[in-house]
Amino acid sequence: MVCVTDFRLSWQDLEYLCSDLLLYDLSFRFFSIQAQMRQTPPSEMERSMEQTITIFQRYAGNEGDKATMNYNEFEKFMKTELASFTKNQKDPNLLRKMMASVDGGVDGKCDKHLDFQEFLNLTGGMMVACNDALLKAGPSQKNPTPATPPTEMETVMERIVRVFQHYAGKKGDKGQMDYSEFEAFMRTELKSFVDNQKDPNIIRKLMESVDGAADGKKDKCVDFQEFMNLIGGMMVACHDLLLKHQKRV
Repeated sequence: MVCVTDFRLSWQDLEYLCSDLLLYDLSFRFFSIQAQMRQTPPSEMERSMEQTITIFQRYAGNEGDKATMNYNEFEKFMKTELASFTKNQKDPNLLRKMMASVDGGVDGKCDKHLDFQEFLNLTGGMMVACNDALLKAGPSQKNPTPATPPTEMETVMERIVRVFQHYAGKKGDKGQMDYSEFEAFMRTELKSFVDNQKDPNIIRKLMESVDGAADGKKDKCVDFQEFMNLIGGMMVACHDLLLKHQKRV
């Protein structure tokens, strides 16, 4: 079974919470290919978000639409970036099944293409499963030595999980962040975004926008899937803005 998550914090939700001008600033800060445009070095999370978009764009559109992956492009991505997962599967049709599991999950159209949000639904679901496995693992199993060096995507996925786990559970449950932990994450890992917001309650509003999205419980805590809903929603918004920028230049 393929575990997938749904990034419900859409561009429209972010537009309500933050001005589109600041999202443009966020987009160009994270995703400009010119490193000198950054005033300060990116945080681990910023770097991970940037790399996720860069990896998607590397494989998408080689045979057509730059905003989507067809099956051949998706297969190449999986066999290159997630080869350690792909080569251990016995089902020869697994990749087609994985693609079909998220195709149409965003726009309702099963068009045999994955857009960026559908791509994140798939890879985000895999990260949710990995986070759950790490929470259940014993200390000796949490830092296994890989048989082969990790790919760029594997490194990014692990880093996102590790960043969440670094901030979560300092006051209790290791599987979720309370408000103070979420605030520490936002002010450290997404500092450039937070510092440019005029609304002093933006962090609380962002947390409230995803709290309960995964389990239906408004418990003033964010679990990993809800965390990915937020981070994924921000990446989708920035990717959309980046595509618009690329069409103009």
